[in-house]
Amino acid sequence: MPLPFRRVVPLVALLVLLSAAGSESRAQRAPSDATPTYVDEHGVFRWSQSREEVGLFGVNYSTAFAYAFRAHERLGVDHRSAIDADVAHMARMRLDAFRIHVWDREVSDREGNLLENEHLDLLDYLLARLSERGIKTILTPIAWWPPGYPEPDPETNGLSDGYTKSQMSLDPVSRRAQVNYLEQFISHENPYRGYTYAEDPDVIAIEIYNEPNHGGTPDQTTEYINTLVGALRGEGLSKPIFYNISERYSDAQGRAVCAADIQGVATQWYPTGLVRGRSLLHNPLPNVDSYPLPFEGFDECQDKARMVYEYDAADVDLPIMYPAMARAFRGAGYQWATQFAYDPLAIAYSNTEYQTHFLNLVFTPGKAISYMIAAEVFRRIPRGSDFGTYPETERFGPFRVSHDQGLSEMASEDMFYHTGSTETVPPQPVGLRHIAGVGSSPLVQYQGSGAYFLDRAGEGIWRLEVYPDAAPMVAPFTRGSLERVAVRAVRAPRTMRLDLPDLGTDFTVRAADSGNHHQVTVEDGSFVVEPGIYVVSRPGVDQGLEQILLPGEERPTFHAPPSMDGPLVVRHDPPLAIVTGEPFLIKADVVGAADSVEVFFRRVGDWRSTRRTLLQPVKGGGPFQYAGTIQDTPQETGLGEYLMVVHSGGEARTFPADAAGGPFAWDQTEAEWWRVQIVAPDAPIVLFDARRDLDNLLVPNRLEYVPFNIAWTAGTTEDRLGFRAEAESFEPSPHHLAIRSVLPPSFRDRLNGVGDDPHLVVAARADGRSGQIEVGLVLTNGSAWATKIELGPGWSEHRVPVSALQKSTLYLLPRPYPQFPPYAFNARVDDEAPDLSKVEGLQFAIGGPADQKPRGFVVERVTLHW
Repeated sequence: MPLPFRRVVPLVALLVLLSAAGSESRAQRAPSDATPTYVDEHGVFRWSQSREEVGLFGVNYSTAFAYAFRAHERLGVDHRSAIDADVAHMARMRLDAFRIHVWDREVSDREGNLLENEHLDLLDYLLARLSERGIKTILTPIAWWPPGYPEPDPETNGLSDGYTKSQMSLDPVSRRAQVNYLEQFISHENPYRGYTYAEDPDVIAIEIYNEPNHGGTPDQTTEYINTLVGALRGEGLSKPIFYNISERYSDAQGRAVCAADIQGVATQWYPTGLVRGRSLLHNPLPNVDSYPLPFEGFDECQDKARMVYEYDAADVDLPIMYPAMARAFRGAGYQWATQFAYDPLAIAYSNTEYQTHFLNLVFTPGKAISYMIAAEVFRRIPRGSDFGTYPETERFGPFRVSHDQGLSEMASEDMFYHTGSTETVPPQPVGLRHIAGVGSSPLVQYQGSGAYFLDRAGEGIWRLEVYPDAAPMVAPFTRGSLERVAVRAVRAPRTMRLDLPDLGTDFTVRAADSGNHHQVTVEDGSFVVEPGIYVVSRPGVDQGLEQILLPGEERPTFHAPPSMDGPLVVRHDPPLAIVTGEPFLIKADVVGAADSVEVFFRRVGDWRSTRRTLLQPVKGGGPFQYAGTIQDTPQETGLGEYLMVVHSGGEARTFPADAAGGPFAWDQTEAEWWRVQIVAPDAPIVLFDARRDLDNLLVPNRLEYVPFNIAWTAGTTEDRLGFRAEAESFEPSPHHLAIRSVLPPSFRDRLNGVGDDPHLVVAARADGRSGQIEVGLVLTNGSAWATKIELGPGWSEHRVPVSALQKSTLYLLPRPYPQFPPYAFNARVDDEAPDLSKVEGLQFAIGGPADQKPRGFVVERVTLHW
């Protein structure tokens, strides 16, 4: 039921209220003991008691609302139990910040009355659990968004229903509802905490509106914000108030927001775009090298603190982006950052909540550890720090990110975190207090693929926490369903070896969490472990469980799903081509019980050429990665084919057909092979083919970009296509159109064998009027090497010596949200020529301020010859 309708303050009266409260709300120069935080006159967010700077890092999380709420209900999962597990994992990851935009349509009526319903109660419960773990909160009362995504929107009847965002800032009826709602929201008492949101010391600030879009003039924008600020201040809120400045950004809007009676501004950052529908395969680190702010120099903004309300490297699998983004945020002076959005444990297996995002401790262990590293970056790197330009920024302080290794790590005197197997030795192993990782290191050798944690509780005693293996089943960023398993959690015994100075090799391991009956025997520092929590101690050291409790724990509590059964799965990406007479390395992920994995290779049409190779588990690659080499590949060019047979429990299964039985049984009816071209050592490498690379293009989004069209047209022959791109005009900024193609990693093997006198052959033509196109190579180190060629109306092949390529600008694609981060990037590399072994793709570009008329190009194919 709605609460009684609160007073509706007329706008004129509100403006009087605001003028009286303005001096306190803008600067907050005299914080009281009841106010946990304040913003000083220099725009620095500070703790009231200590006057130290705030620096908090965490996540958005939405089990209380929208799709996540319904999905838990659909699966029969208790929401409170789910919250308990997820908050425990946030604490396990050492996060200390939580932010959520409240789906106002689910907790209000049309007049803005607050509804005391299950959604609000779950939010209150969540805030209480977060507080127990020392995690601070910033609440955003108005989301505007309907609560349907990714499903159709359900019917709601809240204060945002029936209004566009622009109308909400101008319509007087909507304003009155917003004022009423904010008054009731901020004075709502959390029954689990005994505080109103205005009073709760762990709710340290309010961000009013998730992503507003203002209509009217800048003065009307400022006045609208002040109206909402007045509603909150009128109910006794003395904490800092933040407001979004980046949504649909313009300089006029930026000044209008900062002119309001707020203490901070909120921005978002999605540097790789959103909802691509598949994984990005290029090096995305240049996209996050810096986060310059267009409002940096505005006088109106100098006393405003900065928070990142949402961010993520969407559609990126590699666990390398979060530390780099945290570094960029600190360089830009941010003191709060919360990723969007942490996937609830109960539904993370499917990645259905927001398909373009994927972060969960159990199901994305490498990314979760990278997020822990990012949290330490945020705490340890001073505001305003500058570490240069990528690839210099791969190392900063005790931190490292490596695209080539797919690895991020932190190696300090007290902490050692790594997202995959590493050979790094921390500077002082004897002084370590916290270890977290995936894979193996010089200190911990582990066969599993899940995350593990080691926390020193005292001299000679550690807490060991081991999570299930994470086994990817399908590409996680495609359209999801609760019926689809994107990642499978597997509980299995795995071998672990510890080499810690504090323990030596003579120690004991004892299960500590409820229901964990695994008996551990240690031999020379090695033992077999299953998912759970353990006490690891030297002989004679007290093993009392109270010593290993984490903050907020009453007893060691382990949250992880049961082992997820499923069919045997093989994941393998065949190469583009193999070279005659050269070894052919085959890699595959095999998920399921496998006694042995073998490959049969032959020339197409020649069964007598069949070769058998046994694949072996990859050392340091986890329990599912296998690899093997076919040594005696054919000496003649042509076409090869191969299949894989997995033996388990006396039975065989053949892939890629996923057929029961071996491939050569008389009654095997499902014959299917991977096929690969066999080429001569000096055969050209196809870097781009318009038909093949349909899904491997990086194209700008159209929001606030030059208007353009893309299409596929007929090529020079019936079996060829041309990729067509046309700029309708070169306004607005950047006055330029760039398209990039990415060569999938499995296609790059032959780049190490390029010979002398390398050159590109570009098959292309102009679309519309003739003109120049810039064609260049993009390398994995973030550098671009390009030249310009003149295109006419007819197809032609252009020979471009690699020696003619000059160091050029890389255009950062996909374009980000918001649009103001850099478009052009120049890597800090000293090379005099491109290293062809590092080619990751191509870049095509046209335009510039001098170009006014529509112009385009069509590219069919780019090959590398020598």
